[in-house]
Amino acid sequence: MAQNPVLLRLRENDTSHGVTRTTLKRLATTLGLSETDAIHKALADAARTHLPQYAADNGALSALQVAAVKRVVRKAHGEARVVESLFASESTERPRVEQKLVRTASRAR
Repeated sequence: MAQNPVLLRLRENDTSHGVTRTTLKRLATTLGLSETDAIHKALADAARTHLPQYAADNGALSALQVAAVKRVVRKAHGEARVVESLFASESTERPRVEQKLVRTASRAR
């Protein structure tokens, strides 16, 4: 394992962005980890929370792409009604029982 040290200065007081040595020791003891492993776990948790876990897409679909998707849906499902949202709101018209309903993934906005 390559050594690439990083200096970590612990805080004199616990804050929203830093902890004291006492807190680090308590956390490590509670988790059953060494202080170093507790720091790694905290950083890994922060990475999962704040960094994207997937590659960025190309953004919202263009009007031509949306029209193409609607044509494919109509071809595959006949006169099915395309629904823009999976969640109906008070103002959304409810589909009639005899209509065939096809749900599509909502577009990025």
